[in-house]
Amino acid sequence: MRILVIRRGAIGDVIITLPTLGILREYHPDAYIEVIGNREYWEIANKRYYVDAISAGEIKLTQELYSKDGKLSKEITDYFSSFDLILAYINDPERIIKENLKRIGAKQILIYLPFPKGDDLHAADYTALILREIGLDVNPPLFPKVHLSSEDLDFASKFLSPFMKYEPLVAIHPRTYGIKGWSIEKFINIGKWIENTLGGKSIWVIGPAEEENLKLIKSNFPTSAFLHLNYLPKVAAVLNLSHLYLGCDTGISHLAAAVGVPIITLFGPTNPHVWGPRGKKVLIIKADKMYKIQEDEVMQIILKYNLSQDIEEYKILTELGLETREGSEL
Repeated sequence: MRILVIRRGAIGDVIITLPTLGILREYHPDAYIEVIGNREYWEIANKRYYVDAISAGEIKLTQELYSKDGKLSKEITDYFSSFDLILAYINDPERIIKENLKRIGAKQILIYLPFPKGDDLHAADYTALILREIGLDVNPPLFPKVHLSSEDLDFASKFLSPFMKYEPLVAIHPRTYGIKGWSIEKFINIGKWIENTLGGKSIWVIGPAEEENLKLIKSNFPTSAFLHLNYLPKVAAVLNLSHLYLGCDTGISHLAAAVGVPIITLFGPTNPHVWGPRGKKVLIIKADKMYKIQEDEVMQIILKYNLSQDIEEYKILTELGLETREGSEL
């Protein structure tokens, strides 16, 4: 059986789609599964249980596919008609794409809106429910899981070998911009507390959005590890060997939850019941505005949960009154 999944988007969108691919793989263990999406992000699933190949959307999703009665090339026609099942997370309100795919011989087509619209269903569960239309069992809650290769784990072991004498090893993704970001000063204060008070070591996860603070972080943590988002499987493997992860409402937080590391995630206005990282050891601190979450409260929570060893189920903390605290934004 040949299955095509069309799922473009960011890291978090890839992670919440993994349970769907897991169900497909469970029912069709020998199937060839290809994904059209961002190769940089989908590498986390490529040749790692879920996906056999990745194709670029710019090449396969041609303009003619979006045009009513569009004339598709033989190459594109042969490509899409070769699949037994096409599952596409796209907006197709006039059913133009679906009709074009049917017209060129695609065998079974499922078109689904990319994201849930309500506040009562987690995105990972929503993404998988479309499979019920073809008779597959979907039993929420669903938890994304990343499968790492031996090469991924070997890289992580070598990367962390100079730091294994420290405990805890805490991976920190210091997102600071926008309504989902937290103050860089607060991240730095927690990093210093981890190293000076707990005797641990911080691992700083740096993507393009964090580059502006890289010099400041390095000046405060000259001997810490810095993990750049160049290749997601390697990032995931390092997170997997960490003792704890701290971050905000980002795709990397979803990735950390999916590898199984205990995580503490800070959430502002986004609804964590829909968009929170899904994992067996996830603790979400929720406030209506990010600046209301103070670093001393995060430290207390880390200690309360014994450096996350007692985080054994999905929790969203709101009992601290963070939603209603008054204060000025930093």
